[in-house]
Amino acid sequence: MFIFTIWSLRLFGISGIIGAIFFICGDLLYNHIPGSTASPAVKMSALPESRLLNAGTLGMVGCWFYTLAALHVYIAFQPAGEPFASIVFLAFASVMISFGIAHTAYFSIAAGARAAAALAADGEAGGKLGNGFFQRVTYITYVPTAIATLMMAVGILMGRSMYPRWMVIFLPVVIYLLKIPVLFVLKGRARELVNDSYDNLSLFVFFALSTILLWHGIVF
Repeated sequence: MFIFTIWSLRLFGISGIIGAIFFICGDLLYNHIPGSTASPAVKMSALPESRLLNAGTLGMVGCWFYTLAALHVYIAFQPAGEPFASIVFLAFASVMISFGIAHTAYFSIAAGARAAAALAADGEAGGKLGNGFFQRVTYITYVPTAIATLMMAVGILMGRSMYPRWMVIFLPVVIYLLKIPVLFVLKGRARELVNDSYDNLSLFVFFALSTILLWHGIVF
């Protein structure tokens, strides 16, 4: 059981890191134009079809790795008992799957904006419907995100996980809430890159740190 858990923690943690890299690349293909201050819809309206198609596809592939990585979190909360760990897993896996759905939904903003630009219309207006759908998917995702975050925080602070208690400040939502001060510190191109991929960069930091911390696991 110990060996199985060690290798499971490592492989599923690495899966999360790989998934985050796919998503970060997808985010940058969608959003990143060096020096541009235009809205996402306007920026995407000028991008080539191949770039947008690659951006959306990377999210689908990344979602597979993210979903597997939810098992890394499941194992990490086994000390809290099977029911607790299972609920955390289901909530966290739902969030990971939702990332894939939201990333794909984002493509509809690009498609609408690009179609509008081709007709010499306003790209922002063209992406409005797609943006409405993307926002709806995002709001729905807040529900499992809140459940997973709350339970993970409680489990960590009560010492019922494999994590040290300070790991609570590196939960994905906490890292996400630090976006403004992080961007304030960064300047130039680094600031643009981080801003355009911050959501998945938060998960990259979480999975990377979690994988390092749990590389040798613990004996249940």
